[in-house]
Amino acid sequence: MTDITANVVVSNPRPVFTESRSFKAVANGKIYIGQIDTDPVNPANQIPVYIENEDGSHVQIAQPLIINAAGKIVYNGQLVKIVTVQGHSMAIYDAYGSQVDYIANVLKYDPDQYSIEADKKFKYSVKLSDFTTLQQLANAAVDSVLIDRDYNFSNNETVDFGGKTLTIDCKAKFIGDGMLVWEQLGEGSVLNQPHMQTQTTPYTVYRFDDNGNWVTDPSTVLASVVQRMDKGYKPSVNDFDIWDKLPENIKNQTAGATLRVMNGSNIIINSPEATFGGYVFTSCNRILVKSPRNFIAWESGITFENHHTSAWGYGNWVIGGEIKYGSGSAVLFIRNDGGNDHNGGVRDLISYRVGESGVKTYQNEIGGRSARNYRLVFDNITTIQSYYDGIDINADTGSPAERVDDYTLAEYPWFQLPTKHIIRNIITKDCMGIGAWWDGQNNTIDNIVTYEAHKEGIFDRGTNNDITNITVIAANIDLNNLNQIVCEGASRMRGVMVHAYTTEGYAVYAPQSEISAVACAGTGTKKILCTYVGDVQGGNINVQHNETKMTLTMRPAMGSTINSSLMLMADCQIPLPGKETSIVSLSAIKDGVPTAAMELNREGFGHMSIPACIGQLPESGLMHYGSVGFFFGTDGSLRILARNPDGTYKTYDL
Repeated sequence: MTDITANVVVSNPRPVFTESRSFKAVANGKIYIGQIDTDPVNPANQIPVYIENEDGSHVQIAQPLIINAAGKIVYNGQLVKIVTVQGHSMAIYDAYGSQVDYIANVLKYDPDQYSIEADKKFKYSVKLSDFTTLQQLANAAVDSVLIDRDYNFSNNETVDFGGKTLTIDCKAKFIGDGMLVWEQLGEGSVLNQPHMQTQTTPYTVYRFDDNGNWVTDPSTVLASVVQRMDKGYKPSVNDFDIWDKLPENIKNQTAGATLRVMNGSNIIINSPEATFGGYVFTSCNRILVKSPRNFIAWESGITFENHHTSAWGYGNWVIGGEIKYGSGSAVLFIRNDGGNDHNGGVRDLISYRVGESGVKTYQNEIGGRSARNYRLVFDNITTIQSYYDGIDINADTGSPAERVDDYTLAEYPWFQLPTKHIIRNIITKDCMGIGAWWDGQNNTIDNIVTYEAHKEGIFDRGTNNDITNITVIAANIDLNNLNQIVCEGASRMRGVMVHAYTTEGYAVYAPQSEISAVACAGTGTKKILCTYVGDVQGGNINVQHNETKMTLTMRPAMGSTINSSLMLMADCQIPLPGKETSIVSLSAIKDGVPTAAMELNREGFGHMSIPACIGQLPESGLMHYGSVGFFFGTDGSLRILARNPDGTYKTYDL
């Protein structure tokens, strides 16, 4: 043929022509060669291509060029060297006619630049835009997956990942109304920045005025229920002030997008997002949810549920981030047990305006099996304006009933399960229910602060708990006959501060508990009921009582003293309602033991027993003007030494 100057080799800048989805050779693929910066598939843009023989001669051949199973160019089944006379563009297609790659100018293609682009283009084994359904993507996935377009799912659509360990990067949203169910996502998988978004704009209730204060008028609350995508939560039966007045289409609305992961283990979810959505982990263990953000929940934001079998969930965590709104709690645990190493719980989370409690452990049974939780950690949690409680870490609720697949009532009475949670560094503010509460025993509670709880500030419904450094400020806002702090069982509280501004109720109501280092401030109640109280506002005051007797002792705050300087004792001898009869005594100490007690009403005679000095009472024994002292003289006669109003002394014989 006519001599040509064929000095441009047609080859892939990479060693082998590969598919973008898997790096496998583009078997039976096709290559088109054309003018620079044009579409070479168009015959008008194509340029001549030649086979270069071993003797240097050239034979022009037709396009497209064919790729064999090894990713090399062949002609009639033989490997060949293809050349052109000029720079060119290149388009590569797979056997199904899908474009694998396009290079606008092969001569200007920088291999170093390729490594950068390849990292972007070939990072993922599959991307959602190449498939119609999420199941198709799961079937084709090898390791890394890109969600590069919004995916609209149907309710209860199920995707089976076949146990593959995948890294799933989400650059788009999952949109739908109902559940998107993922099964068999392999151990060690990572899900990055998923976003669950409702398809239908929901009706939500918004309980705040323009100043951020609670709206409590039912008619105003009812008027707030409108369709919106930016705030509020879906009404539920818990909204007792408006529920009966809502139309059926709102009560039964279909909206909200929830991702349910089934039977997973050792999975990390980084920075999940939601627009009236949520995440449910069913029969999963060792799930780590990190830093939820841009998160408006539909029901509970993140739920770990393990009640479908008798096994307990283990190692499930939420760490960091913020969850807003939702008709449930920000984080909900159902049948989880962190074990002796307390592997499971919540750390460093902000819960904002949720429709139930900030963080909650489920109580009693679900589906005939105990849903209670044990040995979890709740650390550094802030709850702001929840409609119910700041944190609700209870196991039992309501009237006692036999537990199923759990400890029996014979083993542990109601409210007294060995929950053994660690609850520390909690702040709750302006919650409509209780600021922070829990039941069970052997819990460790440290550094709890509640502000402006509308019911009790702190409520320990259990027993035998260690409670350290708790502060309640301005609790009992609405129902001002409640208490600031309640401890129903026999627990130990060390370091208690109460700022009360309602006069009714107790500052601390803990009839069976011990308290030390307690202080009360504010204009409200300062009443304390307990079995023992010590270190009150810098002094040392101890109060002990049993069913019939109460003793108050006081010891100066001096390091050298070991005995109380005063003892006041009340002994109720007839403890019948309306017929109570008591003895009251007041005594000082001498040489470390009680001496000279003044006593009222012994045996019910209504008299006062006054101690007298044995021997002559010196004038120095009467300090105050207008006072008297009784003494027995050396002859055994009872006498009175009086200090007159003018300061003079006189002795009277009786």
